[in-house]
Amino acid sequence: MSVFAVKKVAPIKKIAQLWSYRELIYQLTRRDLLARYKGSYLGFAWALLTPLVMLFIYSFIFVIVFKLKWGLGTEESKTLYTLMIFSGLIPFYIFSESINRSLVLISGNPNYIKKVVFPLEILPISLVISTIINNIFGLILLLVAKLVFLQTPSLPLLLIPILFVPLIFLSLGLAFAFSALGAYIRDLTHSIALVVNMLFYMSPIFYQTSIVPEPFRSIVNINPLTSIIEQWRDVILLGRGIDYGQYGISLFTSVIVLAIGYFIFQYLRKGFSDVI
Repeated sequence: MSVFAVKKVAPIKKIAQLWSYRELIYQLTRRDLLARYKGSYLGFAWALLTPLVMLFIYSFIFVIVFKLKWGLGTEESKTLYTLMIFSGLIPFYIFSESINRSLVLISGNPNYIKKVVFPLEILPISLVISTIINNIFGLILLLVAKLVFLQTPSLPLLLIPILFVPLIFLSLGLAFAFSALGAYIRDLTHSIALVVNMLFYMSPIFYQTSIVPEPFRSIVNINPLTSIIEQWRDVILLGRGIDYGQYGISLFTSVIVLAIGYFIFQYLRKGFSDVI
């Protein structure tokens, strides 16, 4: 039997096992972050420049060209709209990057699959952690802009770590699933890229959910990112507390996705060495 065969392990014991791998997770995360910008003159500055450039482009299109505003038609609403876009882009980038990179995670690390006994489940974990750290620069910029341009309460910013929990669980669950499926189905890269692009416009990044026509609003609300993005805006930019009813549904959904994704990963891992 393969050393990677699925073993029935109690959830608490499995969490304890993952905790024992924390140093290895740290090293893999660090290696991934350094590899992103290896040989680059600007290095980690790209982590800040990339979202800034994309924010400029989207702001030009939607604020300058289409003259869209958030809320009242005032000059302040233009600034608010720009920040609303930015607050939606950050969680979406974490989500989409985690999924897109996970598709080639197993095939891109054949040495871990074939040559050594290795806890493969830490690969998606380190990938998601690396993705979050890479996008923290954008979050810091958003917080600075909020403090400078918006006169909204800042105390709710202490809730930001809580906001990350559903996003992490959702991203990690899909990273587990797609990293395993991607090892078997190479065409998945193209199909998932299409789905992610659809989710980009189906997520309330450039618009409020309330303006979506009623017959289509349920479609937008099915998207698990909708609740996450709206919670980010309410807490970070508008200075509101967390809607714990909405948050509870989002957290429950993300936990289910994580459990299913982890099950798929553990079920399919026994055949990784045969397809890589």
